[in-house]
Amino acid sequence: MTQMNVLVATIRAMPVITCPDCGRDVSPLATACPHCGRPSPSGFAAPAAPAAGAPALVEETLWKGSPSWRVLLAKIVVMVLTVILIPLVARFISSLIADIELSSRIKTIGWWLMALVLLYQIVTFLFALLRLQSTLYTVTNQRIMFEQGILSKSLSEIDLRSLDDTQFFQSFTDRILGIGNVTLVSSDKTLPVTLLRGVHDPRNLREIIRSRAYQVSQRQVFTRAT
Repeated sequence: MTQMNVLVATIRAMPVITCPDCGRDVSPLATACPHCGRPSPSGFAAPAAPAAGAPALVEETLWKGSPSWRVLLAKIVVMVLTVILIPLVARFISSLIADIELSSRIKTIGWWLMALVLLYQIVTFLFALLRLQSTLYTVTNQRIMFEQGILSKSLSEIDLRSLDDTQFFQSFTDRILGIGNVTLVSSDKTLPVTLLRGVHDPRNLREIIRSRAYQVSQRQVFTRAT
């Protein structure tokens, strides 16, 4: 009688699984569900073993930005010089002419010439500024993306695992303005050499890219957002 009680207690202590057909509890030792007759219900409840391998790396944005408007500072300087120099040159030439009417015409021509040249410079400046603002660089812990285009958009990317070298360059003027260029050299056939132009603090950006490229050099499995 004692052995029977022990056997009943052991059976009750055993875990049970749920039959996927009828939803009732079934012993994992049963070869078929005693309620609906489904064969081997324990085989359907066994969890699949996780596949061995490198852990998935979830994509995170590390840096995002556009080329700085400061790269257009030279255009602004040229516009200022246009406003100052063309009228001054016209006034100087008119002062050398004794004919008052001709001298006045030269001054007028100087003002009109200044206005036309300035208008052209303003249009080219605004177009260049629009191109800068429509260019977006995004650095994640998996890739570097380049989005550009004013009306239509294009998107290119470099996998950090294919990155071979990174460089940055600052001219004297760039150092004063705090901007510069970062050059990326990769084994990517479509983008072997890519330039991140006029970015703020290029040294820091280059270090971010270099360190992340080193971390993913072990060929981790990537999980990317669509």
